[in-house]
Amino acid sequence: MRDVFTLITERVLRDSGGEPICAHVGDVQACAIKSHPMYQALREKVRLGRSKSVASLRLWESVCTLAREGGHQQREKWLMILLDLLTPYFGGWSKELARKWHYEVSDIRSAMVESVLEEWFSMTGGMPAKKLLDTMMNRAFAKARCLVEAGSSETCTTSTEHLISDAAHEEYSTLVASSIIDASTVQNPDADERIRGERIGALLQRMGAIEWAKTYHDKVRNGFRDEADAPSITPTQVGRSWVDGRNLYYRISDLLPQYIGFSEAANVVCLSESQASRMAKKGTLPFRVLWIGNSRVVLVRSLMHVLSIPDSIVHPDDVENGASHVGRE
Repeated sequence: MRDVFTLITERVLRDSGGEPICAHVGDVQACAIKSHPMYQALREKVRLGRSKSVASLRLWESVCTLAREGGHQQREKWLMILLDLLTPYFGGWSKELARKWHYEVSDIRSAMVESVLEEWFSMTGGMPAKKLLDTMMNRAFAKARCLVEAGSSETCTTSTEHLISDAAHEEYSTLVASSIIDASTVQNPDADERIRGERIGALLQRMGAIEWAKTYHDKVRNGFRDEADAPSITPTQVGRSWVDGRNLYYRISDLLPQYIGFSEAANVVCLSESQASRMAKKGTLPFRVLWIGNSRVVLVRSLMHVLSIPDSIVHPDDVENGASHVGRE
């Protein structure tokens, strides 16, 4: 019978596409470790039950970070993986509970997944990954026991397909782009967009980094970027793509390294590595950590968020125009 556990696994296998998967930084090409397993092999090695291994806990921490800090599609993908890594520890117990209480096992499993998602979306601050894991499992078991002890087997009014479809979507506020002109005084959104892009281009020109940006622009214009990585655009922005129908917009973070070392990230927020390590154990570190083997790294986008640096969406033409203006000075 296809219950919610089966649907989660099917979704993850479909999203992974039979390709090697990187649970360190989310991108096989960007990872320092060159050997990556297929998802099925990765899942079989993870141990999150009572006999938790250090390697499994580190992988769990990275998956939690990727499910929080990636782009929209990446967050959805890694949240499904997070759920799928938990379901093996719910399978046997849910069957036994269903047999003992004469209850539908599919209803029990749906309740367990629902409780895990409730815990995930209610989580605030930097709860340590191990504590989050224990809390999720305890809440899932408690929800299942409450369900069967209620005395009647009631089927969830929401289908499991609907649950999985909606569960991975979060409401994230959009950062307001910085500008030397108050955005509220710019009546034309197109003008605001062009000013923003030209300011970024002028900054890159002065930093001597515009050639690197132009190399990325060529990649975008020639269609060598994965379109899943392209930011969503507004109806007014579609007009700039009318010639070939392609979305050339990108985020400033696309020009930056995907991650930096743990000690460098600590220095950025004025912490020593030892201070940052203690804070990570307590769950009070302002940014989240990824594990690559025995080394820790931090997503640049996570740091930008901590430092209130807007990850602005810009157009290559505006960036190059701004750089050109400065180049004539």
